Amino acid sequence: MSCCRQATREYVYLKEMALELAEVPGTPLVSGAHTSAAELRATLRFRIDYVALAPAGLAFISTAQALQCPAEGSNGLKADVTEVVLTSTGLFNGRGAGQSLNSFVRCYTANSPAEFPLSQLADSLNTRRGQESRINLPIVLRISPKPTDNARQQFHVRVRVAGGQEIAQTTPDIIWN
Repeated sequence: MSCCRQATREYVYLKEMALELAEVPGTPLVSGAHTSAAELRATLRFRIDYVALAPAGLAFISTAQALQCPAEGSNGLKADVTEVVLTSTGLFNGRGAGQSLNSFVRCYTANSPAEFPLSQLADSLNTRRGQESRINLPIVLRISPKPTDNARQQFHVRVRVAGGQEIAQTTPDIIWN
């Protein structure tokens, strides 16, 4: 007999994400808004589900070893994130619409002010085993410098997951002048 009250769902599945665009220090931007901020911040929040891996082996062995119940999602993501890309619908500092703007983005999470490049976000999400609550924390994307070649911007964030799943979200269309 197991000490756990219910079956443990040890993995996290990324279901969808919310994306909010704001000026620094934090005024949210709505569609058609004008801003002259030096940088913008897009905040990602993932909605997750906890899932269990199908049992393997003999049931009495895992029950006998269940001296402590693991936390929900303690094994991290069920499927690894393979890529996170930010693009724009407009020209952005020489980059055409739809091209990656990852080199203009730095990231940080709510519990750590240390910034890292957007190109490392996938690895950061994949290594959060045993720290499933960190996947629930907002991830801030700091976008700068402001574009010099096109004031109208609408950002699109795409997260690709192993197995072909893709989660995407778009910010409101803003005028960055």
